[in-house]
Amino acid sequence: MAKKLKKRRWPKFILMALCCAAIILAILIGYVGRLEKEVSPLPYEEVYATSGRLSRNIRLVDKAISDGFYATGVPPEHIVFLSVIPRCNRGFHWDFSSIQATIPKGNSLVGVGEAIGSRIAALSIPVEITEAHHSPGEITYHVYCNGLFTHRLSLVGDGVPPPERLSRPKIGIIIDDLGYDGSLARAFMALDMPLTLSVLPFTPNSRAIAQRAQHEGCETMLHLPMEPIGYPSVNPGDGVLLVSMDKKTILEVLNDDLQQTPFVAGANNHMGSRFTENAEKMAIVLEALRKKDLYFVDSRTNSASVAFKTAQKMALKAAKRDIFLDNDLSENALKIQMERLLSVARHKGRAIGIGHPHKETLDLLKKYQSVLTDETEVVPVSRLVN
Repeated sequence: MAKKLKKRRWPKFILMALCCAAIILAILIGYVGRLEKEVSPLPYEEVYATSGRLSRNIRLVDKAISDGFYATGVPPEHIVFLSVIPRCNRGFHWDFSSIQATIPKGNSLVGVGEAIGSRIAALSIPVEITEAHHSPGEITYHVYCNGLFTHRLSLVGDGVPPPERLSRPKIGIIIDDLGYDGSLARAFMALDMPLTLSVLPFTPNSRAIAQRAQHEGCETMLHLPMEPIGYPSVNPGDGVLLVSMDKKTILEVLNDDLQQTPFVAGANNHMGSRFTENAEKMAIVLEALRKKDLYFVDSRTNSASVAFKTAQKMALKAAKRDIFLDNDLSENALKIQMERLLSVARHKGRAIGIGHPHKETLDLLKKYQSVLTDETEVVPVSRLVN
């Protein structure tokens, strides 16, 4: 009779060792992944439900205006954004746009206005377009979204000299809110453009990104968390400056934030709609930056911000944001915002746009890289501060 084979058994200590090794490996993989990309980064900008709905409606109006110009054959180079200004009313925050378009010969001002007006009227949102001025050579329309004045649109005849279009204007592009996704930060650094990288303090990769940017020759800023309206429900993260803080505490928090982000050339506010409207508190921060020979860029998250004006009074090197590039990540909205940035720069001679660490924003910059480098001069923001 054949001898029955005994089933081989692993010694208990080997099984326990294998289990421990598997657990340690899983922990290491999770830790490395956490270092490279935080699971849930904080919101990039201040988010309010009312303003969010208004912003979506404004973007629909932007597209209607753009489609109207395209349908009537108005070339993009005839369209100028004279200004894009943050406004606040009844708890709503938005960017007001003043647009002027020179209508080519053979097109009627009325026809272009009707093409745009019909597209706006077809939108299923609370919007109204009214004729504010009508003369043989110019028609001006006002657009109201949710009852708020959001657009001024001037159509002028071909005989009216268009606003001066400056060649090779300077453009600064800031990428805000870096500190979480290291690989995406490196992808922005790899672009053949001198972007300015704004790094949040107390994030998993704050120091690593700042150090890598220094090695790559990229200018960096401290993305300085400041108290927003709605704090603490709207949370700007660790290292935040609050209006309730005294001078000593503000300076201590600011110094801690700066130590988290080495090699910075300046700072801009992260959120901060409440803090930046307080001249006394802003003066404390700006004076400290001035002593360290750092510049400040007002992100203009609040139309009532006094940050830029206060910096000017103090003779601090400062600038202010013109365009947010990517509050809407749809392809059409991104294109409109980039064209808006280019238009403002061509009209003013310089402009500053702010984007965020999104793949869509990276793709947008790649798509427009030849336009930006051929038609403008992309520069570090330090070259645009006064």
